[in-house]
Amino acid sequence: MTFEQKTQWAYGFAALVTTLAYAVWLAVQLQDTAPQDVTYVPALLWTLLASFIIHSLGRGMAYGRRPKDRLSDERDREVTRRGDALTFYVFSVLAAIPLALGMAGLDAFWITNTLFLAFAIAAVFGVIAKSVIYARGA
Repeated sequence: MTFEQKTQWAYGFAALVTTLAYAVWLAVQLQDTAPQDVTYVPALLWTLLASFIIHSLGRGMAYGRRPKDRLSDERDREVTRRGDALTFYVFSVLAAIPLALGMAGLDAFWITNTLFLAFAIAAVFGVIAKSVIYARGA
């Protein structure tokens, strides 16, 4: 597994785990509280910070001790380019949802959380897409 693949898996793991943790926390809050009354901003910021830390730790572990293990080649750059392009399309479609919610005048709770979910889905999709591209020998 290349350095790029390892860092992508760290990124996907961080995005998936922290998003699931936030979703569980949010589901618990919504059992007793109306959506517009949930104080979600601090929890969302902590979720983003946790994701950054987990990804950074994973990237650090992937870094390894030998400099040659960190080299990217043309294949890595091509996989990144293609995977990022696919991820951009997925995120663009998903970002239309919070945009529509905002135009419909819904509360910031819905807009913020659907945008966060769009980012999370796109992040995990990107990791999977790049893994498939690597597996196909691109």
